[in-house]
Amino acid sequence: MKKFLAAAIIAGNLFFMPTSHAEIKTYVGTDEYIMNEFETIDIAKQRAKQKAERNAQEQAGVYISSYSETRDLELVSDEIISIVCGILSVVDVKYDVTPLDDVNGFSIRATVKANIETDDVNKWLEKSSREKSTIVLQNKEMRQAIANQDATISELKEQIKRLTADGKLSGKRERDKITQEVAANDKTFLASQKLEEAQKNFYNHNYDEAIKLCDESIALEPTARAYCGRGGAYGVLKNFEQTIEDCTQAIKLDPNYAMAYNNRGAAYMNLNNYQQAMTDINKAIQCDSTLALAYNNRGALYLMAGDINQAFRDANKAIELDPKLDLPYMIRGTCYQMAGNLYGAQSDFEKAKELGYKG
Repeated sequence: MKKFLAAAIIAGNLFFMPTSHAEIKTYVGTDEYIMNEFETIDIAKQRAKQKAERNAQEQAGVYISSYSETRDLELVSDEIISIVCGILSVVDVKYDVTPLDDVNGFSIRATVKANIETDDVNKWLEKSSREKSTIVLQNKEMRQAIANQDATISELKEQIKRLTADGKLSGKRERDKITQEVAANDKTFLASQKLEEAQKNFYNHNYDEAIKLCDESIALEPTARAYCGRGGAYGVLKNFEQTIEDCTQAIKLDPNYAMAYNNRGAAYMNLNNYQQAMTDINKAIQCDSTLALAYNNRGALYLMAGDINQAFRDANKAIELDPKLDLPYMIRGTCYQMAGNLYGAQSDFEKAKELGYKG
């Protein structure tokens, strides 16, 4: 049964389709960022670049959606966004900086040119279903973090406008306070930028570089997301002790972080500490009852313990939440086999192989 244990953070060696006939698609994205007097030009440029890159990502997403449809590929929107974020490569950036007349600041318009290779969509199909699921979850977290940062900086700018209009930003103490708030927000932004780049490297199997970028993000601002991301990369490299250490740190920073419990539980599974693994994965499900990877992992643990009924229920739940995961079909198929339902077992085993299960 131990072959079922490589659950959430382990991605095997993948066979990639040849790219000799790859077609390069180029997209130009542009957007504007309004900088106030409390911000630095370098950070403002990076914020403008991020917005322009998102514009290019939206264009590439439309293409990938149509490309996949012509080839009868079943890609849901979260997968398409994850693919775009992983394969879009910015090759050029230009800035147009214009002073503002009505306020003390600048308008910064960024224009990015970015490329994708069409065969990179096919490479997504060659990833294991567990790797795809992990990347999609990482991407959702990243997009939510960006949205939160956008909301925070917008709120801070509105606060500056109100204080300026009320004449409450004339004193050094008040201005220093706002400067410190802006600087703290900038540090959060830079740390998130490092994590975004780390995720791209994770997507492309550059795990050592992903770890390095997580290190840099943590140095700027230690966050649960950064520790969990680094722990995931260590897990793929089979450094499970470091995964446990990083996920433990993530949990200290965010005691309700389901993915950190799940990843730590998967690491304990690989170290044959099944009791601690079960504790962590139960906690992951308690924190997020929609986390398919956690039900997948718990089903594997129950199967090893001989609790066929509970293993079957967890495999069913994992399939309900994420029908593209391969391992739950193997778990459920094994349950069917042990119960004497050979037809059900054969059907599930075939589905697992169809989804890329390699054992």
